[in-house]
Amino acid sequence: MAEKKQGTTPKRKIPFDWKRCAIASLPFMGMISFWQVFDGLVPKMLTQTFGLSNWLTGVVMALDNVFGLFLLPWFGILSDRCRSHLGRRTPFILAGSAVAAVSVPLIAVANNLGSLPLLIAMILVTLVAICSYRTATLAIVADITPRPLRTKGDSVDKIVGYAGTGVMLVAISVLVPSVANPDYVPVFLLQGIVIAVAAVVYRVLLNEPKSVAKMHEESLAMGIKEDSIDADDDAEEGKERVTDPELVRSIALLLGAVFFYYMSYNAMTTNISRYASDFFSMLGGSYAIINIVTIAGGLLSYVPVANLSLKVGRKRVALVAGLVMTICPAIMWLFPSFTPLYYVLFLFMGASLGAVDLCVYPMILEGCSSRSVGRYSGYYYTVSMAAQVVTPILSGLVMDVAESQLFLYITVMGAAMCAFIALAKHGDSILADEILRREANAGE
Repeated sequence: MAEKKQGTTPKRKIPFDWKRCAIASLPFMGMISFWQVFDGLVPKMLTQTFGLSNWLTGVVMALDNVFGLFLLPWFGILSDRCRSHLGRRTPFILAGSAVAAVSVPLIAVANNLGSLPLLIAMILVTLVAICSYRTATLAIVADITPRPLRTKGDSVDKIVGYAGTGVMLVAISVLVPSVANPDYVPVFLLQGIVIAVAAVVYRVLLNEPKSVAKMHEESLAMGIKEDSIDADDDAEEGKERVTDPELVRSIALLLGAVFFYYMSYNAMTTNISRYASDFFSMLGGSYAIINIVTIAGGLLSYVPVANLSLKVGRKRVALVAGLVMTICPAIMWLFPSFTPLYYVLFLFMGASLGAVDLCVYPMILEGCSSRSVGRYSGYYYTVSMAAQVVTPILSGLVMDVAESQLFLYITVMGAAMCAFIALAKHGDSILADEILRREANAGE
């Protein structure tokens, strides 16, 4: 008992605040639902309205992600340093949502006008707006959730986010007619409204500073003193970096896994509308059924996966899910003729996609203090955007050269992701406990 560190409190179980996390997840819902609309419909605009090849379409789809390589970590670090009375993340969420709510519908307007320059301009404006708060939508949930419960917090974030995405996919299937040149304005206008409403409800119902203070109280009750963790490194707010070589290696490997995750995932979301049209005979917005089934798989898996990861570890869950994420597209590559049974495979793919994403991000955050959540959330998004720069071009080349090999490409990317997860050694344990042990040993 003499070794017990002064200033800590006995550990006790704290109930997870689902409502608080759900409200904090609303901006993520507004942001993430946009990408299904964007990835599914903009490629069709570029090929059908403007006559671009699959390869050039991939280049255009990659151009919007180039901004993310630089802006996501930058805005993440800026939010770490923010001292607004609204909190660190809220100012970025409100400002970015306001701009995106206006610029998103203008993408469809540009398509109707047949103006490629205006279309590209609106894409870039939207990207900057969303980049300005995309990192904050993840960081805010981590900020208000005690470390042991972050996987559950991430599960709520994903459930809320992808529920909104599912609604937009249904909207695509209903609002996009099966004609040669459909009017996309209703769908993009609805998306702008979703972004705006999500931000307004978030601001009205959540007080960020009070929610962060509540997280610190809950952490103390669990025996985790976040203030001690923050003070462990002598670094200014927003400038802190992980220095332990083993932790750095694990974080780098996990970021590599994120890269190949998005190389696989984005290749499907970017190309599935054209692939489904050519191989599955799905016209208009009917391809969205595939995405709806995939999203449903993710939504059904989030809570069980979060609970399972607490029992068997995040890494094991991520590895098993990664294998499923690799095997399913391999089956569709080997047997390309469409059958309704493929919806079962897409359901399993959605569950595995959700499980990997749900586990890997909290594993990365276990290596940093709460003062640098924005920075490492930015790194997470940087590698994801890097993948989304590369994979539309590479998968576009595959579609041009051998369209039937798309799912082989997705399979290879999934296998690489599994390898990186397997090599990472950190992320399951609670780093706070280790830091407190180091402090206790140093004080002896």
